[in-house]
Amino acid sequence: MSVGLSVVLPKRGYPTVASPGDVNSATGGPDGKPDLYATDTAGQLTEYPGAAPSGTTAAFDAPVSLGTVTDTAAHRWKLDDGTGTSAADPTGNSPATLTGGASWTTDTDRGTALNLNGSTAYAATTGPGVDTSGGFTISAWVKLNSLSGTNSTFVSQSDDPSVGAANGFQLYYSSGSGVWAFGRHNDDTTSTASTAAYGAKAVAGKWTHLVGVYDADADRLLLYVNGRLSATKAYAGTTWNAAGPVQFGRRLFQGTYGEYANGRLSDVRLYATALPPADAAAPGGNPALTQLG
Repeated sequence: MSVGLSVVLPKRGYPTVASPGDVNSATGGPDGKPDLYATDTAGQLTEYPGAAPSGTTAAFDAPVSLGTVTDTAAHRWKLDDGTGTSAADPTGNSPATLTGGASWTTDTDRGTALNLNGSTAYAATTGPGVDTSGGFTISAWVKLNSLSGTNSTFVSQSDDPSVGAANGFQLYYSSGSGVWAFGRHNDDTTSTASTAAYGAKAVAGKWTHLVGVYDADADRLLLYVNGRLSATKAYAGTTWNAAGPVQFGRRLFQGTYGEYANGRLSDVRLYATALPPADAAAPGGNPALTQLG
């Protein structure tokens, strides 16, 4: 005779696992089934909605990410809007407009995501997300369609339209090196000088979590790939602020936009500070729930 054991979470799901009772259901009201909540070491809050038990064994529906209880993002574009041509930014109130064939797509792993065709598709805000003359952090989930072709820039911030020359930052796939990279132009001119941290080998067809950090105090670029510090590089340029819009799916170079991303993009977050290692290394995924019995 088997006895149902309690649901458990791996060590990375601690320190907090609790059930406040029957809090809500899919329709928003109590449904008679207790819900489970977990907060991992990175502050990620996940809800496991209660389901009908199987005998003495508790059951839960698919986990739902509720964000992080310690998240300090200045902007967050979840890119799960699904309809229309605007990507909402409820955190920072700076929506991005889809242009040039950018569209919504349904993904098996991430749900709704932004689809970028590698040639014309992009989305852009109307103004800057951060002051790039100080420390900042950009994070995103990306899925590259192919390793061939040119660079794929998933997120960047252009300089002021009156200058229109370069990027304050660029989170991208470097086709020449076959790796993920995080860089920025060395000044706001049409020169070719830039600095980039080249990290782990890129994999096509697989969701990857990228975090680019500019540490203004150390004057250094750091790139995290799937929760691990992958590369660092001393910044060789001058301090400058890219006061133009945030771009999803392309970058600005010598006054011309290019390097259109060939892939999918999800959950972009922009922080007006250089996140410490413990936060920058947190991929923010749902902790795995295991049912024993």
